[in-house]
Amino acid sequence: MLRDVKSTQRLIRMLAFRVDGSDVAGGTLTKNGLLEGTFDALITENSAGNYTLTFAKPFARVPVVTSMTATDVSTLRIIAVSASSVQIEQVAADQTTPLADGDFHLLVLGFDAADQV
Repeated sequence: MLRDVKSTQRLIRMLAFRVDGSDVAGGTLTKNGLLEGTFDALITENSAGNYTLTFAKPFARVPVVTSMTATDVSTLRIIAVSASSVQIEQVAADQTTPLADGDFHLLVLGFDAADQV
């Protein structure tokens, strides 16, 4: 007899992104600079060191996002996360100067089910 499987962690989707900031270069809703994840999002450079990734398919609820800089002596900050996008800012070692053209990685873990039970 077949039975339904009930899971509290269903419809999980994980997206990985590798970004070359110098290739984004002022682009708006572009794939330029996305070295990994080109089918999963578009990227916009809002200003020097400030980027927004807009997911091709929004999540049902706000995902979990983790990041890592690939550019030496810089810091990556997650500014805002929504079900449809994530905004990131990269700054230099002094923690205040925006780092234009920096490289970074993002890992996004989201859900395509709206409930959390």
